[in-house]
Amino acid sequence: MAKRSLKASQAGISQAKRAFDLKGWTQEYLAAEVELQTRQPIWKFFSGRPVERHIFIDICFTLDLDWEDIVDRTAFVSESPQPSAIPQGDVELVGVDDMAVVRSHLTTLAQAQCQLLELPLDLHQPLTLAQIYTDAYVRPYQRFGQSLNTPKVHAPAAIQPHSRVLVLGGPGAGKTTLLQHLALEISAGRLQADSQTLLPIFLRLRQLALVPAADLNVQQYLNQRWLASGLSSAQIDRLWQQGQLWLLLDGWDELPSSQHRLVTQQLQTLLDTYPGLRVILTGRSGGPVPQLNGLVTLELAEFTAPQIERFVQQWFVANNPEQGAVLAQTCLEALHHPDNDRLREMALTPILLHLMCLVFSNSGQFPDQRSKLYQQALDLLLGQWDQQRGISRCQPLQQLSTTDLLGILCEVATHSFEQGKVLLDEAELLGLIARALAHRDRQVTTLEQRWADSKAVLQVLIEHYGMLTERELGSYAFTHLSFQEYLTARRWALTALERQRSADWADLAAHLSDARWREVIVLTVEMAPQAETLWTALWQQSQQYVMAHPELLPLLHWIQTQAEQSPTPYHSAALRGFYLGLRLNQGLDLALALDARLGMDLPPDLALDLALTRLLHQGQRWLSDPTPQAGFDLLFALDLHQRFTLAESFTQDLQRLQAQLLDALESQGELETWCDRFGDDWLRSLRHAITAYRHWDAALVDPAPCPSLETYCQMQRLLVDCLRHNRTLTAATVRTFENSLLLPEVQYHHA
Repeated sequence: MAKRSLKASQAGISQAKRAFDLKGWTQEYLAAEVELQTRQPIWKFFSGRPVERHIFIDICFTLDLDWEDIVDRTAFVSESPQPSAIPQGDVELVGVDDMAVVRSHLTTLAQAQCQLLELPLDLHQPLTLAQIYTDAYVRPYQRFGQSLNTPKVHAPAAIQPHSRVLVLGGPGAGKTTLLQHLALEISAGRLQADSQTLLPIFLRLRQLALVPAADLNVQQYLNQRWLASGLSSAQIDRLWQQGQLWLLLDGWDELPSSQHRLVTQQLQTLLDTYPGLRVILTGRSGGPVPQLNGLVTLELAEFTAPQIERFVQQWFVANNPEQGAVLAQTCLEALHHPDNDRLREMALTPILLHLMCLVFSNSGQFPDQRSKLYQQALDLLLGQWDQQRGISRCQPLQQLSTTDLLGILCEVATHSFEQGKVLLDEAELLGLIARALAHRDRQVTTLEQRWADSKAVLQVLIEHYGMLTERELGSYAFTHLSFQEYLTARRWALTALERQRSADWADLAAHLSDARWREVIVLTVEMAPQAETLWTALWQQSQQYVMAHPELLPLLHWIQTQAEQSPTPYHSAALRGFYLGLRLNQGLDLALALDARLGMDLPPDLALDLALTRLLHQGQRWLSDPTPQAGFDLLFALDLHQRFTLAESFTQDLQRLQAQLLDALESQGELETWCDRFGDDWLRSLRHAITAYRHWDAALVDPAPCPSLETYCQMQRLLVDCLRHNRTLTAATVRTFENSLLLPEVQYHHA
């Protein structure tokens, strides 16, 4: 029989001590958690001395460690003979009842391995798979992206018919979680092969990295693990002979590249030797894949909206059973806010959605400065997650730090974004990387070496970190637009100290009217250490836009006049934003961003102006599509005297127009004819009645589209958002900037 005690390796002791320090416990507290009467086994564990097997495993479990990563395998390898092919007669020594016990034992082991989620970042308590697992879906893998028509299939259903499967996905796509779920499904008999219940064998391939290349043998490694758990050599041999094992091998990309060929050969030998053996592997999209005969390759699909909702609900309930449902709903509402469209893109990736839930859980909201969340996500993907899991990837350029990689990504992101490119040709991309490497290291090197280094870095960014993906043959793109925008903004913000005057920012400000640059500009203002000159440059650009579009001046004068005549105590710029929103029928978003009090009950004058402009736009929409239902809605909207105190003459005008509309609606067969003949005159009469009553210029409230005014409104909203997102501007400066908004003439000057 195998040893009944285990001890930790030196590397395992170091890893366990780090986990123990993170907990902040004493050895007495850990002993109590493991339900020990004395702390002596704890001391022995951290001293590398033998500890009873069940205590060893319990200590590792309590510290959120996999005991197989901690154990010193050399302590039992020499004492336990290696199983080998034995005569058929000897197999009879292992009875049927005994094998049932073995199966139960290993099933329990697989369940213990897979019941906890492998999630990064700090949580107060570990999460179990049952608490948070969200059904995963896969598609057939296509190297250059998925067709919109490629159907998604529930992962277990897609995997079940095949004996050899590779599941690919980007960093944090949920590969390990899926494999853990499959292990539990197999052990429970819910996922079978040819109506047979197999035995799941879950293995993190990164554990093989600790084995010297000369000693590496996958079958022997598993045998040693089973010996350590208490099985005998005869029992292990019978397991292989029965051919009812389902190997679940996680993290092909976490296996050193030098071991790929050898492990592939050994897996192929196992599959050939034991025909009933099944295998599922996971790996990174775009990375190396094992070349096994008959291997079916699938790829995890991104989360859909229902999956995101399900994940968020389960995450919050798992972490806060009492208030989780309410917090989840609040989080989802915030996520669906129009301003958070870039966060919704990040939420398609499970690991980033986990990060977003954690941030929201800590503060009750997403950060106003999204740049902080993007930086946390990049830190997570560019090494933090690997570090927390104890993964050391083989870097082609060991001297490259995370900061160096960020610099290279900034170079690529800025160039491609400024060029308006989604895809970058490989040669162009390698040239950008080579230039970034040259700036970093000016030592003389050959062009061939610089080019080889650039290709190595490109592979790292694709395979290890999933920042770039090959969309077409030889063409690459960022996996998330939000990261490309953030990295572009980061590059601009790093130049802030070199830009002392507003004129120095003219090249960035020139993009103010381009909606594609909106997020980059907001993020740059967030991160810039001295944002006053940048905001001034943006504001000056908006004034230049007005001068280039003289048709805006009468409209802006009207907006200013209406705001000045309003007796309400609201912010003057907010009132100007209110009337600009009315003219464009775009609601109160801009006004509310400047003065939240406008979101409460509006004063009668403002409420009436809102109702009147909405009535004009409603009439315009109905004439373009004169359905009876929309006509009756317009009819009821004309009943303004029911809600407001109106002049008698104006009430009569509205009632007359209401009667004309009712006559038209009652003759439904001739409704379109009436609209063609009289609709424009009817709408002009409505506009004339409203403008006469409110003393408005009819030309200024024409509901017809005005593209230049819409663009101007978007620019003003961007300026307001920039003020809200920066934390370096003083309150007095913000007030000065706000007072300069939405005015027809230059009112503010800054050097």
